[in-house]
Amino acid sequence: MATRSFICKSLPDHSIRGIYCHFDGDMTGVGKTLEDHYTTEAQVDALLALGDISELGVNVNTTVAYHRDRGEDFVSNMTYSSLGEMEANVGTDLGAQYAYVWMVDCWEAISL
Repeated sequence: MATRSFICKSLPDHSIRGIYCHFDGDMTGVGKTLEDHYTTEAQVDALLALGDISELGVNVNTTVAYHRDRGEDFVSNMTYSSLGEMEANVGTDLGAQYAYVWMVDCWEAISL
């Protein structure tokens, strides 16, 4: 069974933009990989540009993206107007159990 997560970024207007990740979404999987390997805004932006992903790798080349790697329709980033709206809805919208928010220079993990 998959542990779904939402990987996202806080934008200057305080909205939240991000992607769905299907596998290994807990803090020892996706959370640890993000903290160890996605440590700059450029890396985060490159990850989000892939659209929804099946599995997070240590870089965008080893990440399994639905569109790029599996030939599925491209699903662009989902956007919420605020952190509060994301927290209230992403579990229902995506079935996510965890959310990881890039906050300027570090990750914030949220258990949903």
